[in-house]
Amino acid sequence: MADVRLAQHDMTACLAAFTTELRTVTQALDPEDGWFAAFARRNGEELRAWLTGRELPPWDAVADLLQDLAGRHGTLAAEQMGRRVRAAHQTAVRTQDALPGSRELLTRRLAEIDRTERELHLRDRQLAAAEDVARRAGQEEDAERFAGLRLWARDDQERMLSRRAEIRARLDALGADPGEEAREAPAAVPAPAPAPAAGAARRRPRGARFAGLDEEAAPGAAPVITADPGTETAGAPPLRGSRFAGAVREERKPEPRFSLTPRDRQAALDLAERLRQLRADGMDGAAHVVLCEAASGPPEQLPVLVAEMERTGMISDLTTLLWEAAALPPDRLALAAEALAEAGRERDCGRLLRQGAARPAGEAGTIAAELWSAGHGKEAVTLLTALVRARTAEEAARAAAPAPDVVVPLLLDAARKVSPSHHYAVTSELRRAGVA
Repeated sequence: MADVRLAQHDMTACLAAFTTELRTVTQALDPEDGWFAAFARRNGEELRAWLTGRELPPWDAVADLLQDLAGRHGTLAAEQMGRRVRAAHQTAVRTQDALPGSRELLTRRLAEIDRTERELHLRDRQLAAAEDVARRAGQEEDAERFAGLRLWARDDQERMLSRRAEIRARLDALGADPGEEAREAPAAVPAPAPAPAAGAARRRPRGARFAGLDEEAAPGAAPVITADPGTETAGAPPLRGSRFAGAVREERKPEPRFSLTPRDRQAALDLAERLRQLRADGMDGAAHVVLCEAASGPPEQLPVLVAEMERTGMISDLTTLLWEAAALPPDRLALAAEALAEAGRERDCGRLLRQGAARPAGEAGTIAAELWSAGHGKEAVTLLTALVRARTAEEAARAAAPAPDVVVPLLLDAARKVSPSHHYAVTSELRRAGVA
């Protein structure tokens, strides 16, 4: 009994130490911007539990906040703080898992994740049906809203993958029974990196899944299709009247930028095989390191690697690869998106860009400007459309700051694609900022 009380005392102390580090991060953030604001809007009670030390947050949520820190105070500050936060988090995890009954608790959490995933899959199907009905009825604004909710529902599924991987890694460290794990979660998923230098450097943005979803129905509930009779919906024309619209239409056609040599192709195929073998050998940590390296490798190799991973069924790893690519610095992310678009992998490119919309708005604007200058205006609008859906109009308007002449028309096109009301709100914020 004395040993149990001592272990619980140690857990309380470790959780308090981590909470202090986490508060240091959040105190340096803007509560009205980024993931911090998104968590507060969507999961306020859960966020309070993390910041008061009642609960230990999953690492993916901590990494989101470190990404905010990088966007506000720079990568170096995030790296320095990230090392401290990660060390405190790992210590708290190890102490928590040393408590009696921890294996049973983690196993129950896996079961909860499985149930949540089933609900999210059901919700995705319901939203798809609602979107189809709305489009057939000419209710374009509702259809776009359902499409946006589908995007975040799918991103929620990806978050569940990350959390399952974290819990399974903890069970592995406890020597959990392999047969029990197989019954709980059959899918092979990547384990988190052992100790990233900084959450922002390792971060895999998934799109601001919680931002702007206050009206979202509970998972599993059938969405209700509504339309405001006073709002433009059906047949809304694409933006053409803006005095900036010419900039979008006059973009130059993309020219091939990436030359794939036989050596590059073979390197990508070898990397996919190495990854497959690591998974087969159960070396999940090493496999994740390889994925991080692949994401930051030569962009011309990325489409080949993606195609090979898709061909061999490494879908979970492919998801992680795109997460990691979405965490690259703006210029590198733009190159990765260009390489995928140039290779005809539009779906993967769009997914990468939608995940990239979780980063600070100014960075998203920089990426959009680089894509447009390379002749990929469509991809730039894809990125900004995800940004508009995920953020408030004020936040979205900040994307124009790096290059207003280029980004403003793209941003307005993106806002109109979301809905007439979004277009009006973003236009108003741009005028207030003096750029439109």
